[in-house]
Amino acid sequence: MFKQRILGIALVAVVYFIAGKLALLLAIPPGYATAVWPAAGIALALLLLNGYHLWLGVLLGSFLVNIDFANFQSEVWEDFYPTLWLTLIIGVGASVQAIVGVWLLRRFVGYPFELDTVQSVWRFILYGCGIGCMPGATIGASALWLTGRLATENYWFNWFTWWVGDGLGVMIFATLIFVFYAQPREVWRSRRRILPAVLLGVTFVVVSLYVTASRWELSRQQADFNGRTEQVFQRAQSVIDAHLATLYSVQGLFAASKEVTKADFRVFAGGILARNPGFQAVAWNVRVAGEDRRLLESQMSDEMRTPIFITRRDHNGEMVLQDKKDDYVVVRYIEPLAKNLTALAYDIGSADLPRKALLRAAETQAPAVTDPIRLVQESGSQKGVVIYLPVNMSAAGDVLKGYVSGVFRVKDLMGFLLAPDFLQGVSVSVFDATGGALYRSDKTDPLGRDALIVERRVLRVADQDWLFQTDANQSFLVGTRSVVSWGMLAAGLLFTGLLGMSFLVLTGQKHRSEVVGDELKVMLAQLQETQEHLVEAEKMASLGGLVAGFAHELNTPLGIAITAESTLSADLQRLHEMLLTLNKPSIELSELLVRLQEASRIVLANIQRAGSLISSFKQVSVDQATAETRDINLHEYLSDVFVHLSPSYRRSGHEVILDCPRTISLRTVPGGLAQVVINLLNNSLIHAFAEGEHGRISLTVSQHESGVNLVFSDNGIGMAAEHAKKVFEPFFTTRRGSGGTGLGLHLVYNIVRQQLQGQIKVSTQVERGMHFYIALPLAINKFVA
Repeated sequence: MFKQRILGIALVAVVYFIAGKLALLLAIPPGYATAVWPAAGIALALLLLNGYHLWLGVLLGSFLVNIDFANFQSEVWEDFYPTLWLTLIIGVGASVQAIVGVWLLRRFVGYPFELDTVQSVWRFILYGCGIGCMPGATIGASALWLTGRLATENYWFNWFTWWVGDGLGVMIFATLIFVFYAQPREVWRSRRRILPAVLLGVTFVVVSLYVTASRWELSRQQADFNGRTEQVFQRAQSVIDAHLATLYSVQGLFAASKEVTKADFRVFAGGILARNPGFQAVAWNVRVAGEDRRLLESQMSDEMRTPIFITRRDHNGEMVLQDKKDDYVVVRYIEPLAKNLTALAYDIGSADLPRKALLRAAETQAPAVTDPIRLVQESGSQKGVVIYLPVNMSAAGDVLKGYVSGVFRVKDLMGFLLAPDFLQGVSVSVFDATGGALYRSDKTDPLGRDALIVERRVLRVADQDWLFQTDANQSFLVGTRSVVSWGMLAAGLLFTGLLGMSFLVLTGQKHRSEVVGDELKVMLAQLQETQEHLVEAEKMASLGGLVAGFAHELNTPLGIAITAESTLSADLQRLHEMLLTLNKPSIELSELLVRLQEASRIVLANIQRAGSLISSFKQVSVDQATAETRDINLHEYLSDVFVHLSPSYRRSGHEVILDCPRTISLRTVPGGLAQVVINLLNNSLIHAFAEGEHGRISLTVSQHESGVNLVFSDNGIGMAAEHAKKVFEPFFTTRRGSGGTGLGLHLVYNIVRQQLQGQIKVSTQVERGMHFYIALPLAINKFVA
């Protein structure tokens, strides 16, 4: 039993998993609900038919369907743990829904059910497909919302879609399972021809409508998304280009001026920063030879009125004094100074990434951007990028004077460029040339793996190409969604409900009409049989009455004739004695007396035979009022009858068999039953077998709910069909010249029909023997006359 339960749970889990995975192919954005969820119907049907213990299989199957297998590859427990709990909660919702649905159906519809009336079908739809499907949608959508997988504005749409999908799954696929496995089996079996085709057709129509609407919706949203992506990208590219143009203006300042003071730079850079808030800082980075280092440090110390030395970062990230070198690129001026004071006098060439950018800029004489780095002035872990633009000081432009630079925090820059009000539901991700993530406009996956629509473009930043990716988040889907999907789902639910209800009722009523028709046919056959029996009984009763009346009328004159003839015979005997006393009576007189005595004996013998025949006629009219009714053990009583009859059939050499269960008790007229058996046995002994033939005669008894059946048969010569029709008529015999009177079977018929309140039929063919079928009640009704 335990192994069977485990096997059943595993089977439910596998079926639920397969059905769920197939259904997820039709999931609507953002992919948490689908138009039809067959697994819900399968789960409810299996629990209803096999028991509540299968709920664990539903939970396991749902868990496997919804788990995010990609998170198993994550080395971060925090990424895996929420997914595990989320899928487990959704599985709990699915199993609770199946249990609640089964309870509602058993409580308000009842099982087994036929669903052949409008009221019962409406209850099935209301409780099984409506109320019963709310727990799964509520628990699942709420879990997704609480874990941040589902936006608040998208909650009700997904809840509705989830509920409709489960409802259609129950309405269609639970009903399909009922057709093949539900009770009462004969009712649901009658629906196999048409109902599965209708339900599968409805599923195809609903899915087709859904797919059509979804494709139209996606194409419209794709076009809207492409237009919005173009706006976002152009804004980002234009703002970055504007910042680069600003750096060119700073380059022009230092290229055209022999000397730019700290105050000059502050005024010039202040205007730039006010117009371009994307800059974290703007700096002038002077190139200094090794022998000029102390002069530069002295000048900067005088300007800042505090000791200034050229610095670098050590391997721990701490600012330390720079070692002696032949050449330095030092941050000479930087604005805003207060926020970037730690970067002042920093040797840019001391770090690998900035040094690579400086070399590219000097070589190409064009802007060069660093890979993401930790800024010198940054106290946190946020990274930034720096764009360097070379400045030459000779007329030929071949002597590098230094670099102007723009410092950016990527997050701050993109946040300035791409405000949420501007994005309007579009998520933006920016990746550097190495594929590293620089920016994400929201907290979802920066790779956009769960996004419905993704667009990628190349954002040109100085000498690097950054990947600029946009994807549609849930806010975008809600903001651009039309009512078409809702309408299709609602129409599918309504259409399926009405059509399914109609065909359930129609097929149920069709089966009911077929059953009623079959019952009417049986009743008609019974009425026809009863009519035939009544006609036959009336005929036999009329014949019996005729015979009995005829016998009654003949009985008196025959009695008088017998009396008179007996007296005449006695007188003739006295006359004969008187003649013997006479001397020498005449020969002629003696002969006359002898002839009269002989004639008297012949007349008396025939009159007595006629009287005996009339006595037999009178037995045809059975008086039930005088019949004794009592309880008997049928086996014991019939055995006694056969024992008393054994001398008659043993002399003939025939085999007589009684097959009767020992447990049958019967309340009947034992005398009438014995008379029936005796007459049938005598009929077989007299008519069934040829002279010297040894046959087989059997009486087989069986019991049913309301009575017993007796089959009396022999393997004799039988009779033709036209004779079998008359076998119960009085005076009908096939052995007229051999002593048969034709009254034995007629007497059997009357006893069975009137005294024993049963029925008797005969079946025979030539050379196939005779078979009498007698049906008797377990207890006769003593009030039936």
